[in-house]
Amino acid sequence: MDQENEIMSSYTIVFDHLNHLGPGDSATTRNLAERLRSDLPSASRVADFGCGVGASALVLARYLTEPRVLALDSHAPFIARAETAASARGLGGRISAVVGDMADPPPLDGVIGGFDLIWSESAIYSIGRANAFANWRPLLKPDGWLVFSDIVWQSEPAARSDKACEFWSKEYPDITTAADVVDELTGAGFTPLDPVLSGSKAWSNYYEPLRDRLRLLTKRGDCSQALINVIAEFEQEIDVYDCAGHDVALYFFLARRDSMSD
Repeated sequence: MDQENEIMSSYTIVFDHLNHLGPGDSATTRNLAERLRSDLPSASRVADFGCGVGASALVLARYLTEPRVLALDSHAPFIARAETAASARGLGGRISAVVGDMADPPPLDGVIGGFDLIWSESAIYSIGRANAFANWRPLLKPDGWLVFSDIVWQSEPAARSDKACEFWSKEYPDITTAADVVDELTGAGFTPLDPVLSGSKAWSNYYEPLRDRLRLLTKRGDCSQALINVIAEFEQEIDVYDCAGHDVALYFFLARRDSMSD
């Protein structure tokens, strides 16, 4: 097994049986979906980019009006879990779970793009906001919606802890403030609404099961070096949140494709 495959295998092991692969809360996803529902057509075309094991795709498929959801992730084991979860909940007919690149997504029902809604939770960082906006905007119908969550600075620069600055500047160089993200959206041809702050439950949903999972794995005597390294990375992330979680926040950004910019 090459190094990259070893690392991805280690991530699969860490997230085995975990529902959240990043900060998130199904209640917030549901509330936002219901907020947009009246503005979306019945049988709307929806993309969930960086869907992980399908937590948000399942909510969208249930709470929007008979949508067709393209649930896309680059990691095949996560997509397999998303398919299983959709089938178990009777939502397999609404969700098409596919392995692919969210910067260059495959067709849904034979059609590239034409989405009424593009959704992405705690995943946009992996391709960068500017890249995402440039690639995703043409995939939306005129006046289609983009909704994504992102980690942003919550504290002022002078108040940020050294620990948080060191960690986030390395792990997420594009991290900025919520106001700056809104400005980026406007510049990229979107009309943003006021961002929505996620509560502490989004973080605990992610970190508490992950913390328990890491403790269990560290007791194993057969961990590969790649897995040991991945565990150490997550432990560092949790430690930074425990010590300096107040410096960052998770916001949802809702924006409509501005057809006047075309």
